[in-house]
Amino acid sequence: MTYDAHSHIQMEVFDRDREEVIRRAKSRNVEGILVSGYDSLSNHRALDLVDKGVKGIYITLGLSPNMRNGEDVGFVERQIIENQERISAVGEIGLDRVKSLLSLEKQKEIFKRMLNVAKDIDKPVVIHARSAENIAIDILKRYDLPVMLHCFTGSLKSLKRAEDLGYTISISTMVCFVDKVERIVKEANESSIVVESDSPFLSPVRGRNEPANIIHAVEEISRIKEVKKEEILKITKTNTEKFFRI
Repeated sequence: MTYDAHSHIQMEVFDRDREEVIRRAKSRNVEGILVSGYDSLSNHRALDLVDKGVKGIYITLGLSPNMRNGEDVGFVERQIIENQERISAVGEIGLDRVKSLLSLEKQKEIFKRMLNVAKDIDKPVVIHARSAENIAIDILKRYDLPVMLHCFTGSLKSLKRAEDLGYTISISTMVCFVDKVERIVKEANESSIVVESDSPFLSPVRGRNEPANIIHAVEEISRIKEVKKEEILKITKTNTEKFFRI
């Protein structure tokens, strides 16, 4: 068994069949699912899953650099602080030089505010860094926090920097169809990797992605690393539990 280290199954696209999605994941070696918030509404929906007592669900609350216009940063800070006993990490938070509507300087300002919250409540951080991996690492180095680089697609140089700092590298289902992610897996240390679906995005099969599909990523990592699938399941389970303190 292993974990889906990053998903968004709180989104409306799962409202009709969420319970079935969770059952299907468990039937395919997914012991637990990390559900990541990215703004005040998705944070609220993640908290609702916890309130419903869904077994095997762990949540993180954050504010993505791709936030909606008018998002209240202070409200999200309070949301995280008030629910600190219910969450496994702060995230997703970070920087995005491709899709964000905010200037990089504004993104940095919000990123640092979120990192300060994580520091204050002693939680790991889940980082979204698109075309900004080295900038994010430069900032993260100052905070001495456990870091997971979600859906990592950076350079091999930034991979080495991250691993030297003890960061966790999250390999998404993109490994099934993106050559760059395959190269990252070849170079990454097994001791640093976890697997994620980023559901409902990045599906390796037709249609919506879901946590059950991380088995495809595990199989691909097994092939690339020339390590048995069962060993990859064990390694990624251990690494996920260690990072999120499960």
